[in-house]
Amino acid sequence: MNVDMKSRCEELAVFADLGTAPPRWMSHGGRQVIGMCREGEDLDLEFQEGGSGRVVERYPDGRPPRTHRSYRALLASEKFGDLGRWANQQKKFFREHPKNVEVRIPVKGLLSKVDDPADDPSMDIARLDDFLSLRERHELRSVHVMLIDGPAGIGKTKFIESLAHSRADRFMTGRRPLLLHVQSRGRVLTFLQDLIAFSLQTLRLAVTFDQVPVLVRHGLVTLAIDGFDELGDPNGYDLAWSQVNDLVEQVRGEGTLILAGRETFIGHERIERNITTLKECDFVNTLSLQPPEPRVAKRWIEEKGWSASDIESVGELFEPGSYALRPFFLVQIANSDIVSTIRERPTGRPLAFLAEWMIEREAGKFGNPVEEVMDDEKRRDFLRNLLQEVARHLADDQTEAIDEILIAWLVDFVLPEDTDREVLGILKNRASVVAFLEKDDRPNYRRFAHSQIFNHFLGEVVIKAILNEELPKFIRRNILGADFLSAFSDLALHVAESDPERIRTFFSIVSDRVRTYSTIDRGSRNLGALLMTMLPAMEDTGDLGVEKLVVDESLVQGTAPAAKIMECIVNQLDVRGADLRNLIFQKCRIGTLIVDETTRVPESCPIPRLIRDEQLGTGRGRVVGEPREIEEWLDRHGRSSTVMREARSGLVPDDLRHDDLVKLLGRACRNGSYWIPKKADSHINAFVEDPLWPEVFDILKEHDLIREERKGLSRPSTTRRSRGRVRDFFLIRRSRDILKEDETDPQIRDFYSSLIGKIRS
Repeated sequence: MNVDMKSRCEELAVFADLGTAPPRWMSHGGRQVIGMCREGEDLDLEFQEGGSGRVVERYPDGRPPRTHRSYRALLASEKFGDLGRWANQQKKFFREHPKNVEVRIPVKGLLSKVDDPADDPSMDIARLDDFLSLRERHELRSVHVMLIDGPAGIGKTKFIESLAHSRADRFMTGRRPLLLHVQSRGRVLTFLQDLIAFSLQTLRLAVTFDQVPVLVRHGLVTLAIDGFDELGDPNGYDLAWSQVNDLVEQVRGEGTLILAGRETFIGHERIERNITTLKECDFVNTLSLQPPEPRVAKRWIEEKGWSASDIESVGELFEPGSYALRPFFLVQIANSDIVSTIRERPTGRPLAFLAEWMIEREAGKFGNPVEEVMDDEKRRDFLRNLLQEVARHLADDQTEAIDEILIAWLVDFVLPEDTDREVLGILKNRASVVAFLEKDDRPNYRRFAHSQIFNHFLGEVVIKAILNEELPKFIRRNILGADFLSAFSDLALHVAESDPERIRTFFSIVSDRVRTYSTIDRGSRNLGALLMTMLPAMEDTGDLGVEKLVVDESLVQGTAPAAKIMECIVNQLDVRGADLRNLIFQKCRIGTLIVDETTRVPESCPIPRLIRDEQLGTGRGRVVGEPREIEEWLDRHGRSSTVMREARSGLVPDDLRHDDLVKLLGRACRNGSYWIPKKADSHINAFVEDPLWPEVFDILKEHDLIREERKGLSRPSTTRRSRGRVRDFFLIRRSRDILKEDETDPQIRDFYSSLIGKIRS
């Protein structure tokens, strides 16, 4: 097979020395030769068998020629890609940064497409490595795109880093393509070439960013873009999609791309819609990472120091589908000193609880000189204010790492001017090594230990700044994505339970700000997203509502209060697990509605352009785009109160979907708190005061789906009026399974049988 030598010249041009003539193609008596200057030396490359065979590397000084088995071997050689050195540098990097690849907890994903329906779609790192290697020598002039998705904290970055480490470690024996891990590093309006160049520089490689697509095209390197959903520009994600379209064309041949991000962003339908350069011969697959099974999580934390009795005492924390099963959360609670905190005190929202516990733990590590002049509450306030300022700086600068010198300066900023100089010095030394921050790849830089922790403190910044009549730069400039909004929803519910007046005031200020916002930037869209997201945290006052919002992306978690949504446009609304039946939509439009089997919508729900129906725990979902199917789905999930299905699914008859006991059950299971007080202390858990609640409670208890305990308050110093009190709490076991109404589960089936019998009687 003859090869187009002109294309060979174009590829080799990126390897030619700057300031020299571009590679030139010469044909001598059937010999195909390309001459070029590389690393200060002239050389001729003779391509045998029409360009598809061996390549002979010759030099004019008469030194012995070097023969390469193929053009790919030439590109991998020391003179060009030098992949042997690349592998060694990657192994060295991972040795020096063991946290990047240390085994935390085994995570697996589910593959959306397998060659044989009988094949196991479950993939760990080793199986994915094998799967990709089988695909990487695929049909010429094609591209293999592997999507890795999952919610925040599930371990997407760790999964990719472990795969990169495995490839580098076995490169000399396995000869599988090396993996270049490219991360967004928190930046929007970012060019992929910049991020590729930074990744190469981190490994101290001589390869340049424009040479990488050539190596990918010939199956020598796999390019993994991590956090692809974070690569936005002020007008949305047009720039990111445009760059990936260009990249697909550049690597067409034997190229493999990995795109990693949240599951609501890089689904199949969005890839096919936005990457227009994909062709029928290209192969797109999705690996949806799954939380570890409860038994795996329990075994892992037992190995980290938890006793069997400790695990048993908080066993419900590790139910299937629980936030606590995410590897990020497990890593943080693996310290055995949190066991008593979880067991003895009522924990609220998982992320908010984790942040508060970490602050409490760190506040006790400053030593006697600091403790003598700053009490426990002042030390906690210092940590919280410092972490808020670090989060704000990172968001404003669109980066994910901060210089340790700047952290020290922020200590000065958050402390009173009259702070003792000795104490100030201690706090500056201590600030950059708190557990919330870890070393970055760059020397003397720090980053948050996880994006979820960063998002929590950034949410605190949003509330504090807007209450002070200030609109931070990142609100006006950045895109508030789903990961942040999820963390913000968690925080808003947490604040609504502890300080409802604060959250009411915040909602009022944001509502006024949106109505009067005149600047042409992202501010109004982001403020609108905040309003939609925090609806479940608001009290049902009878006059709650939002109007004339244009929102790129938002989400609603839990149970929404009675509110009017008027003349709003939402491009993507994530309502998985949510109950929206109290909302009234008027003249609204929704682009994509992301749902699951537990979603409930109101009769006034507008018909979205698309429904993305996530099938919990399967790693698969389906996109509903046909108008009739969309209406049928909405009717089955609450839009029609009279619809009757020929084939009933679930355990609640359609005529009882709107029964008060069923609604109470749903509100309780969607509450989101680990422990719920038996006597309401906020509007978030006011359902326990409903006269009908004892009936639901008794049926749950009858079927061993309730656990009751007496506990102290979360932290006496934060709630002085209740200091030292002990109260009665309960938790609902298997709340997600209850909402799913699985007919094959005997315990859930028997529970619903009793509930329906109670309603009928």
